[in-house]
Amino acid sequence: MPPVQLPQTKTIFSHRPYSPGVIDSLVELIKGQTGPSGWILLAEHQQNRLLLFILQNSPYAAAQLIGDRFKTLTLRDYFQTLSGQNQPLLTLLATNPVLFKCLLVTAQKLPTTTGTTDLLNIDSLLQQIKSSGKEVVVALNRAEEINLFYFVKGALQETFFANPGLVSKDSSAEEQFLEYAYSGKPAAPITVQAYYDAQVKPAEDADLAWQEWTGGIVEYFLRPRPELVFLAGGESVEKKVIAKSRFLIGRNQESDLMINDTIASRDHAVIRESRGRFMLEDLKSRNGTMINGKKISTATLADGDEIRIGDCRIMFVEKSQEPSRKEKTRLEQMDTTVMKLDEALLQEAAAAMASSSVPTGKQAVLSLEMVEGKSVGTRYPLKDKTVIGRSKTDVNTNDPKTSRHHAAIERKEDGYYYIDLKSTNGSFINGQEVRTRRLAVGDVIKIGDSAFKVIEVPP
Repeated sequence: MPPVQLPQTKTIFSHRPYSPGVIDSLVELIKGQTGPSGWILLAEHQQNRLLLFILQNSPYAAAQLIGDRFKTLTLRDYFQTLSGQNQPLLTLLATNPVLFKCLLVTAQKLPTTTGTTDLLNIDSLLQQIKSSGKEVVVALNRAEEINLFYFVKGALQETFFANPGLVSKDSSAEEQFLEYAYSGKPAAPITVQAYYDAQVKPAEDADLAWQEWTGGIVEYFLRPRPELVFLAGGESVEKKVIAKSRFLIGRNQESDLMINDTIASRDHAVIRESRGRFMLEDLKSRNGTMINGKKISTATLADGDEIRIGDCRIMFVEKSQEPSRKEKTRLEQMDTTVMKLDEALLQEAAAAMASSSVPTGKQAVLSLEMVEGKSVGTRYPLKDKTVIGRSKTDVNTNDPKTSRHHAAIERKEDGYYYIDLKSTNGSFINGQEVRTRRLAVGDVIKIGDSAFKVIEVPP
């Protein structure tokens, strides 16, 4: 199988045999990096390719490349598929934030327009993108070669070629786009995919508490997850896997486990994971929550516990876990030693990608643009500390579903950090509930009925 050619990435290592020790050591090394780079861990085995997208020093999303088509994976799916293969080979690539996002778009989204250069009118497509005024990603692919183009408000901002030597260096970005598109032959046309939806999001299990698990990230995601089992007449009637770090139970249709019982509150209780254990907390419900017949406010769940909410009986089932290995095998110790030799390359790549994404010596300056709410289109420049809420704050939502002081955004040496200030209804970034997270361009912050997009402005 010929290797996939991703554009303008820096190879840290290639074709290293997989073992859990390699992955665990790699994740520990990347956690120590301070640059804004994204990393892609590519695993190849026969006709199967797996991609792990690592952002802000933590696994963010995953995908499987089958032929020329992507399939989105959870992190758990990624590690289980990887561990089930026979001697897959690993390649680690470093990339800048814009290319990282473009690759994620192609992995997570379906193209709005697709075809080949012998059927599509490339000039017309380019004009459509310009007139749309949208954020658009275009992929031009030939065989194993992937080339990506990033448009903002209809203007081509970035080009990423797998083989930059195929286009004229002195040409403009748009001329390079057309030059490459028209280089296809009738017998071997170039595949064109245009994505008008450029919003990316983390894997649904990216916020799980794997960093609290002492056995390493691979062991964490290979462990079976506990389940909630509805009981009726002594028999189970429905099962629900606890696949999130904050698992909400209630009458609300948006609950992770919805209870159709008028005695239950809309947001009745929540299960949180902490250091491998699962805690059940009653959310000040009207009629309370019981475990094994006793009313609780907060309790640690054990296998076989019966949770009672109104007339609903729910059993907590924690499948048997393999004991954590306290000692690494000799092979994994060797993996760790070899991996440490790549630390200098990791730091070099992070510095190089950081310098290519923002002007030297300057940190990217971010603003919030309201995309949903009472002041759509309004932009709010971010200061060293910006408070968001419905009171006298830097960003006033005028939204009764936001708290008076809902959240703050603080500027630190390595970027802007979003901090939820113990709000009543919580904060969501790209659809995932968060408490603290480093912000990236393109992130969408949702609080109450208001939403803001993170945009970059000239420093």
